[in-house]
Amino acid sequence: MNRTAIRSASSFFLVTFSTAFLFTLGARLTGWFTRAPEVSPSQMQTLGVAIMIAVVCLAVGAGIRRLSAGELQSALLGASAVLLSTPLAIAVLTGNWEISTAAVSGMGVLTLALGWLVALTRRRAGSHDEDHADG
Repeated sequence: MNRTAIRSASSFFLVTFSTAFLFTLGARLTGWFTRAPEVSPSQMQTLGVAIMIAVVCLAVGAGIRRLSAGELQSALLGASAVLLSTPLAIAVLTGNWEISTAAVSGMGVLTLALGWLVALTRRRAGSHDEDHADG
């Protein structure tokens, strides 16, 4: 097995997952875009553990292997896809478009913009092979 490929894939997944999870959770808990949920003391402990796990995932993902600019771009674009698709799919299925749907989708647009920014500013290796490898 190619250890570099495994490390890269693991790092990519952990960074993408934790970014999407923390953005979604933060948008819901702030209550800025919708009424903040009632969280019981027993749920508060579970929430705290979930946040700590997500932060550890982010730290481990960043520590496993330093992401290249292309990988960082892909991770941001992957997180934006999750942040955009999940609330929009729920809105289509339920027929309800709420401000929280717009807020989480807005965070998806933000991570999409960051992914594009990385894409625009990263240096090319000088060959067309990288373009084909990016898709």
